[in-house]
Order: sequence, then C-alpha cells, then structure tokens
Amino acid sequence: MSLFAKLFALFAVVLSLITLILLLPAFRIDHVEITGNTDLTEQDIKKIIDIEIGRHAFLDLGPEFMKVIKFRYGDIESELLSAYPELATVEARFSWPSGILVQLQERVETACIRYGFKYALVDRDGYVIRFIDDAPEYLPVIEGMANFETLEPGDLLSENDRGLLTTATEIAAQLILIDQAYPDDASLLALTRSISPENHGFAFLILQFDTNNVWRVKVSNDRTLSEDIRKLQELVTSDVLLEKGSGQLDLTTDKIVFRKDNP
Repeated sequence: MSLFAKLFALFAVVLSLITLILLLPAFRIDHVEITGNTDLTEQDIKKIIDIEIGRHAFLDLGPEFMKVIKFRYGDIESELLSAYPELATVEARFSWPSGILVQLQERVETACIRYGFKYALVDRDGYVIRFIDDAPEYLPVIEGMANFETLEPGDLLSENDRGLLTTATEIAAQLILIDQAYPDDASLLALTRSISPENHGFAFLILQFDTNNVWRVKVSNDRTLSEDIRKLQELVTSDVLLEKGSGQLDLTTDKIVFRKDNP
C-alpha cells in the first residue's frame, strides 16, 4: 500500500470518529448527576450549572488543556466554588452516556468562633464556612480570636488565628476522648460553653453546670493538656468542688488551685 493510500485511510478513520462523536446521541447532554452533597441540595447545585439540555458534551470542556483531556468542566467547578464557600472541592466531568457527573466535598464545621454578636463556623483548615446568629449546641464557642470584620465566607483565617484554632480543636478533641473513655459520667464537651486559647501556652475553658455554677478553667495547651483534661474529669465527677460554687480552677500547676467567686 502506498503512502498516499495509508494517509487517506488514516484520514477516513479520523473523519469517521469525528462524525461519530458529533452525531452520536450519547455525546449530547441530557442529565446532570450530583454526588457528595449533604447540606446543599441538588437544586442548589443545578441552578448554578448553566448547561443546555441537548448541547454537545465536548463544547464546554476545559478551558485548561489538562481539563479537556480529562473530560472536565472547569467553568462549572469554578462557578460552584465561588457560589458556595461551604464546598471544599468540586469535580465536574463528562459521564458516559449523555451526562455530567458533579462530585462534591463539603467543608465540615469543626469549630464555632464568636464574632461580635454573631458566630463564624469554620472547618479544620481555618476556612470560614458561614456566619450564624446563634451558637450551635454541638460545638463549644471559641473566644478571643481576631476581628472578623474583613472576613467573608470562603476566606482563610490568619496564620495566628489558625494556630489558636488548632489549639482549641486539640482541646475539644481531648474533651471528646475523655467523654468516650467515661461514657456514663457527665460529658465534659457538653458542659464546656467556650474555649479561649492564648498565645502564651495556656487556654481557658468556661464550664456551665446544671446548678448554674460556672467554672473558669485554666489548662496548658502543650504536652500536659491531656493530663489537665483528665484532672478536670475527675474533679467534675467527684463533686468535690461543685459544692463550692462558681470560681476559677487552675490545672496548670502541680497543685490544683480553686478560687471561689465572691458571693
């Protein structure tokens, strides 16, 4: 076979493939599938995706070359991330036949930070998810963070605040571990109304009891943190100090110190 014949045959094959891709109904979009959403509804997602039913699937791929060869829709991904700060990742790709598969990963609120008269819910990486009016019951409030006036949903906390957030998260994790170790005792996490991490190696917890007693508890935020939380659990369950009423409890020294509030 001559070179011309080979080139003609190759051209015919390529032309056939292009014709098949252009005309085959399986390459025409007729549905969008959403996965990974928890708080966001399919309606929330689909109202952002501006794809005409029957449009050819390849027309909106890209715009980056790598997204084209991976059959991904970069504009859809960017628009969803911009519209919903609660999304951590979005991947939109062509799904055979005739579909677009949108895979989402929503940010999970792991901390609640007081912001004036409102509260900011943030994820473990320090991204602001949204602002709310009332603190949720399932998270202790973190106090003493920086001003949030310039922050909007989707913004990242400053490096210093992310350090304080890490400290507060570690304290909450220790409270959860103690609660899991002693499931029949009073829940320390439920008693903890707020956590105030400090830059100089300490943190303060506010515990609110059913008796209306309030403890302001000072703990170390270093390697002795787990020991401090264990001491706190013993004091709460033993009722030794509850009879003394409200006051400040210092667990950062070798000797436990409780200073009762003035009546």
